[in-house]
Amino acid sequence: MTMTLKELNPHECYDILRKSRLGHLACCKDGRPYVTTIYFSFSEGVAYSFTMPGKKLDWMRDNEKVCLHVEEFSAGG
Repeated sequence: MTMTLKELNPHECYDILRKSRLGHLACCKDGRPYVTTIYFSFSEGVAYSFTMPGKKLDWMRDNEKVCLHVEEFSAGG
C-alpha cells in the first residue's frame, strides 16, 4: 500500500476537522505526554469535546497547550 503525504493549507485542515468526529488528544504535564482518544465536533475554528472529571481534564487545566490529531483516509491511499 502506498501512502501519499502532502502539506495542507488552513482551508483543507478545517475541512477535514469539520468532517471528522474521532481524534486523539495529546496533553503534556511535567514533561510526560498523555494521548487519549476523543470524540469532538468542529465549528467556526473551534473544536468542542465533553469529558468527565479525570486525568485528561486535570492535565489540560495544568497545561492548555494540547494537540488534536485526526486522520483522513481516501480511496486508493
